[in-house]
Amino acid sequence: MRRLKIILALFLHAGLVFGQNDFSFVFLPDLHLNTDSATEANFDRLTVQIKNLRPDFILTGGDMIYTAKSLNEGKATALFDFMKVKFRKLNMPVYYTIGNHEITGLLPESGMEISNSMWGKGLYEKKITKRYYSFSISGWKFFLLDGIKILEKERNYTSGVDSEQINWLKKEMEITDKNTPTVIVIHTPLLNPHAIVNSKSHLLSQNSESILQIFKDSNLKVVLEGHTHLYMNLLFEGIHYISGGSTSFATDLTKYSDGFVLIKVKNNVEEIQFVPTDRSSVKLK
Repeated sequence: MRRLKIILALFLHAGLVFGQNDFSFVFLPDLHLNTDSATEANFDRLTVQIKNLRPDFILTGGDMIYTAKSLNEGKATALFDFMKVKFRKLNMPVYYTIGNHEITGLLPESGMEISNSMWGKGLYEKKITKRYYSFSISGWKFFLLDGIKILEKERNYTSGVDSEQINWLKKEMEITDKNTPTVIVIHTPLLNPHAIVNSKSHLLSQNSESILQIFKDSNLKVVLEGHTHLYMNLLFEGIHYISGGSTSFATDLTKYSDGFVLIKVKNNVEEIQFVPTDRSSVKLK
């Protein structure tokens, strides 16, 4: 039975890649998943809610877990494994984006040495996926970026996209038809929603102009961001800049940003909907 479910899931995914023009997906940033019983129950309720929407796949926006920064290799491995078990219950393809809480052993209290190959992003790339990559579905191309720059000396991080990724992006865009609808996914925002209400906040993060310049002559449709736990949908020159809110159990429930984003694409036109988190008592299936 399990093998049959896997085959059916792969068949659906193949249909998306090679077949129909219409599809839908959920953008899910800042889950902050851990083994705390209340947090786990919150994710289980979220799982039911997402499955009822019947999207074709999920894009995470980073900070899936809370937090590998203070953990050693063994404990961080256990947390990543726990995360993968929970995501498998969604029974659909999941494309992961790295966030600051996926950086293993970053803080001194983790006890990890920087010389450990699993320190920083090493364990994430071993256990989850590459820190940046692209994939195509139904004629659309998605670029999932690593927006975290590690400050080794300070045992801290800042936002930004490294030169390796910039060069990779340029090469990718050279082989991508300029009419192909494209989507950027990154944890730390290219356009900071805090800047809308706070003049002291910088609107653009490091490398924002460099990245967006690469896509200048392309058919960029959507930029998906996380990190701030705020929902924003800013349409500028035909591009949606979306900060996806958060479904973290610790999210302030009085705020509009407690939720996630559902995007439906029909005939290459995107319909964007913010879905509030269902915090009611739900009987799990």
